[in-house]
This record gives sequence, C-alpha cells and structure tokens, in this order.
Amino acid sequence: MTTRVELPPVEQLSYGQYNGLACVWCGTNLTTGAVSAGIARGQMGAHILDTEVYACPEHADGPAPAGDTP
Repeated sequence: MTTRVELPPVEQLSYGQYNGLACVWCGTNLTTGAVSAGIARGQMGAHILDTEVYACPEHADGPAPAGDTP
C-alpha cells in the first residue's frame, strides 16, 4: 500500500507552482516529463482557488523525505 502525500494548500504555492510552470514539491521550472501531482485546494471567501499542480519526474511520487537533499 502506498502512502498518499497531502498537497500544500494553494495559499502556499508560488505563481509558477499555482500555474503549472514549476514543480509543486521542489519549485524547479518544469520542461518535459512533468506529471500531475493532483489538485491543490484553496478558497478565498466565496472564490474556489483549486488548481491542478504538477511535479518533475524526480518527485512524481511525492516530496523527498526529510533530511534528503534533492
């Protein structure tokens, strides 16, 4: 059984991460091979800010464990 990693809320994402231009986990610019990491959720008042976020191939299974260097 795989452990599902919870995505950060949209309020914590950079412009690039929110718009699918950067990896949701490490923040590097995405080129080819990006994979969907899921939907980051967020809300501002009555406005739903949910967006699909992407990860680089190195972080396709989630963020690196604490203490590991990318």
